[in-house]
Amino acid sequence: MPPRFEAIPLFDSYKQFYALERSKLFSDDIPAVQEYVVTMTESVPAATDDYRQVRDFLWSKCRRSEATFNAFRSESERFLLWAWSVHGKSIALMKKRDIEAYIDFVANPPKSWIGSQVCRRFLLSNGNKIPAKNWRPFVAKRSKAERKELLKTSPGTDIRPDISDYGLAQKSFKEVFSNLSVLYNHLVEEDYAFGNVISAVKKSSPHLIVDVTNDSVKRLSALQWEYVLESTREKADENSIWERQLFIIAAMKSLYLRVSELSYRSKWTPKMGDFYRDNDDWWFTAFGKGNKKRKVSVPVDFLDYLRRYRLSRGLDGLPAVGESTPLLQPIRKHNPGLQARAITILAQEAFDLASEKMAKDGFEDDAKVLLAASTHWLRHTGASMDVDSRALKDLSADLGHGKLSTTDKEYVHADDRERAASGKTRKV
Repeated sequence: MPPRFEAIPLFDSYKQFYALERSKLFSDDIPAVQEYVVTMTESVPAATDDYRQVRDFLWSKCRRSEATFNAFRSESERFLLWAWSVHGKSIALMKKRDIEAYIDFVANPPKSWIGSQVCRRFLLSNGNKIPAKNWRPFVAKRSKAERKELLKTSPGTDIRPDISDYGLAQKSFKEVFSNLSVLYNHLVEEDYAFGNVISAVKKSSPHLIVDVTNDSVKRLSALQWEYVLESTREKADENSIWERQLFIIAAMKSLYLRVSELSYRSKWTPKMGDFYRDNDDWWFTAFGKGNKKRKVSVPVDFLDYLRRYRLSRGLDGLPAVGESTPLLQPIRKHNPGLQARAITILAQEAFDLASEKMAKDGFEDDAKVLLAASTHWLRHTGASMDVDSRALKDLSADLGHGKLSTTDKEYVHADDRERAASGKTRKV
């Protein structure tokens, strides 16, 4: 009989996790975690030590970025729960065959371990946090396009996926190996584990597919981008509220920005003064991955979108030197800027608007692709459209890539284009 899910989440949110003193192992307001770990020591005596080591790993390696913390927390937590409640063994004693068993488990987890939606980990009850009963370490998902299509054809239908359809994508499998390897490097450094066998397991894993297709990044076609820009601009002409959506999509595409580089974060609030002039050239200061600043060249054509957005907010002309006005006007006035989720929602409204217009104009296949588009496609779209007209080193610098090879791999597909062109005229 497959194992039942009787575990609980072990680690709180990013802010709450780091609010607790490093020397304090368990949080007083989540007594259930300490109770669970202590209970696990009955079958795995080193469970408390395992928990301490993973907690120290998250504290020392993941505090620079909430996204990094979330990724490593999820994998480390899932690994601990499996090790204790399913495998009955400390993570310090895992050998190659044990890790192989875990990878098999991840590839095909019991249904009781799979949820149909992302849930909060803990709920507040009488001053304490209690584990949410519907939280699960694995979550089945429908694509954004599937959800929208279901709601469009069957309004009011339950769009949650069937947990039987759960499957882990190849990219996610690679992340499992990567995250576990980083964890075990830490455990070895701390003399808690004897070695790191993750790479050996990965090399012989039947779950990984060797990919030689060099899949291109997700991006909009020239036609799709034209519809997104034009339909959003027309909407903004009718209603100035939409100037914010127009500015967001224009900035992300033209300046190759990630959504995080436009969003308010605890360490950074984008301001109008991040646009600045140096002689006759305009630049934008982006605060990107790895807590690194970079300057991005601003095309002259984009300045018109910056002007009209500022005008919609009652601001004149282009930004002044050091102007502290928030770059994106917050929805809630107590926030100094828009957070990533709010920006994503606004960009999605532009995608949906363009998708509806494309469908009406007879471009139904292109319209469906737009339903699946995300904000990151805009960054890729801008770079892909500019790669043939800009020096690779300049494009790479604006993208914030540390190596030219990264830009070349992601955006230069000359061989693919030649192969596709030569193959178009083949007869059936």
